[in-house]
Amino acid sequence: MDFGGMKLFRYWRTREFSVLIDGEVSKINCTAGSNISLNDADAQCEQKAKHVQNRITGTETRKQEYERPVREEIVQEIDQNNIVTRNRYGALILNTASLNIYDIDEYKKSFWEMLGLKFEFLGYKKDKKAAIVDELRKLYKSYGKRNSTWRIYETCKGIRLIVTGEYLATSSPEFAKFCKLINADYLYTWLCVRQHCCRARLTPKPFRMKIETIKYHCPIPEGEEEHYQNWVANYEQKSRNFAVCRLIEIIGSSSCGDAIVDYHDRLCCNNQATTLA
Repeated sequence: MDFGGMKLFRYWRTREFSVLIDGEVSKINCTAGSNISLNDADAQCEQKAKHVQNRITGTETRKQEYERPVREEIVQEIDQNNIVTRNRYGALILNTASLNIYDIDEYKKSFWEMLGLKFEFLGYKKDKKAAIVDELRKLYKSYGKRNSTWRIYETCKGIRLIVTGEYLATSSPEFAKFCKLINADYLYTWLCVRQHCCRARLTPKPFRMKIETIKYHCPIPEGEEEHYQNWVANYEQKSRNFAVCRLIEIIGSSSCGDAIVDYHDRLCCNNQATTLA
């Protein structure tokens, strides 16, 4: 299955190679991914090592352009455009090339706020999340397409926006412009562009649940499989007491009918949980 241009791979290999630097043997590690097979990932590793050696000896002068994909284990392939992975700290991530999802951690500050004046001495303190939501309401009136729906969720630190009824490819200028318009988190936007898809965390951050944290390597190091499985089992059990986000407002049509939005809400919006993580 082709992943609709998303930078995700089913198979990963990391191998050690020897290269000559000024006549001395040095060791390097090369990692590569493939959607064909482990053998193909091996071949990609060897190709990378050859490029490194050729660059060292000067026999290859053309600079190789490498895009480093996020190295995450594929947990579920929903369809060609929607893949669930496990990220570096163990949380599940929805990678979608069919739905626009945006993380907004700050509202656009006024001129006076940019100067550091918050007016708290007048008894006025701006609520960050409320300010973001208020700005989204105003933007929808001027920007929202007739058939589009903006679903607004509260997260632990900010707001998540899901737009249905229209899709902007993350490689398009329109996507970049819209991210700037709504003040989407810069690093989040950059990663979406780099991965050729929108990304949404589906399960809580471990440190917010005060459980053991882990650096979830992909591929899993040899001999560590049982440790990783035990950690995931404990993480999933503790996650039942937390929610990633909470739907607080729908602007536009209230009916959704999008299977991926339903999937997102089922995993993220734990109505029994009072704590967002």
